[in-house]
Amino acid sequence: MQRRKFVNTLKWSGLMMATMPSFCLRKESENYRQDWELITSEVENSTPVKLEGNKRIAFGWQADQISPGQTITLKPSKQLPIQDIYFRMTPAVEIWSIMLLHLYTAENDSYIGTLDIRYTSVLVPYEIKIDATHISAINQTGLKIKLEADHPFGYFSKVSIKDENQVFNPHFLSAQNEKGDLDDFLKCFMSLNSIQAFGWREGTVLDGLWQLYSQKNEEKALEALEKHLDLFNDDNDVMRYETARNEPKNNELDGIESTIPIATIARVKPNHPILKKVLLAWDDYTMDNGMITGGSSLTAEGCYTVAYPLAVLGKKRNDGEMMQKALDQLRHRFVLIDGHDLNLRYHTNSDNYTYKNWARGGAWTLLGFVRTIVEIQDVMRDEEVEQKFRQGVDNALRMQQSNGLWNGFMDSNNAVDTSGSAGMSAAILIGVKAGLLPSSYKEHAVKCWHGLQDYITPDGFLKSVSQDNRGGVKLQESDYRVISQMGMGMMAQLYAYMDL
Repeated sequence: MQRRKFVNTLKWSGLMMATMPSFCLRKESENYRQDWELITSEVENSTPVKLEGNKRIAFGWQADQISPGQTITLKPSKQLPIQDIYFRMTPAVEIWSIMLLHLYTAENDSYIGTLDIRYTSVLVPYEIKIDATHISAINQTGLKIKLEADHPFGYFSKVSIKDENQVFNPHFLSAQNEKGDLDDFLKCFMSLNSIQAFGWREGTVLDGLWQLYSQKNEEKALEALEKHLDLFNDDNDVMRYETARNEPKNNELDGIESTIPIATIARVKPNHPILKKVLLAWDDYTMDNGMITGGSSLTAEGCYTVAYPLAVLGKKRNDGEMMQKALDQLRHRFVLIDGHDLNLRYHTNSDNYTYKNWARGGAWTLLGFVRTIVEIQDVMRDEEVEQKFRQGVDNALRMQQSNGLWNGFMDSNNAVDTSGSAGMSAAILIGVKAGLLPSSYKEHAVKCWHGLQDYITPDGFLKSVSQDNRGGVKLQESDYRVISQMGMGMMAQLYAYMDL
């Protein structure tokens, strides 16, 4: 793959766009100080991960595992400062259950706490705060971890010098402050730290990187985007990746939720072979009425993962039929914006809704609508689609909290979901900028932006994100929240349209 030529071409187009009045450029803070340190660790009694069938670990990175009841010991690579410290591990194998990693001091088995990992994809860091009172013992003899679970826990274990993946391996985070800021967020996001499993997770990240580049002229975002795509491509432009379930795919798709990366790939690699594959896949997923779906249920994800990339491809190819098909996908999903509610799913067989007013479902719907509309509005417009988007925004705004954020279930009293909040606010701000919404709506997005600042980790990750929707409604209704780079992708899209 001709990487340098590819980047130079995009940089030139970026410089051309930078002359446009709509650009808002960010000058990176000259006073930026990194007030945190990542301290790696080594596992003394590691066991290589074992996978069933043809499954494989993402990117060929090294992974080890802990078996139920097994104990491992970790030693920090240098002395930890005597203060509260964060400890992190990152799953390398998907999890469809609850896994509890109990932490003790190796010296005297003093209990520290439990790292609670539930229903997760790979490449998502999980952290626990360790009280300063335990640090001296950890420095002397290490940290002991015992697994309580029904299955082994597979985790990334060794640093890949080429890929700079230290953040995904067991490590300690020493920080002077409890929270990070915008510079920390951007430094983290515009790197391989934001890599996710290919599909809707990585697609949201790629979209965020592209928006930072196209709207803010952030060249580091373009460089990070290239690094991300290089991990999924070989030199012959064959898209090789592992699904969130560790299943290998080569120029193949994994359902309609996996096609959102196509929006970004079509922008930067318009002749990539996978684009032909996705068009064929969409044809296979098309029902008699023209709706592209993976089954009998209508899902909000399709607004963002199907309609939007269809619009981008249609615009790139000057294909009016394809652009109309993108708008049609939104029309098919009008039913999700029902009365005063935003629904994740409508089940045609039983004529009922599930996940009513789930924040991330609202984000998929509103982002999908506005991204599709704005992508092709200079070629074709549909007043009914635009009006439905406005109704969806009004439905969301009636449930916005006083801190500017939305709860996981927006009309319930549970913990906030920063991913859904960022996604809906990004959609609102894009709508304002495009003239689809009154300028007064901007204040709602700005309020959300300020609220999100409380959820940036010292090294720039976004926390308090609703977990992957694998554990059912009960998990989503609970206050269980995680770090998520997918959520960072939505926050990056919001920032891309902020006038800061």
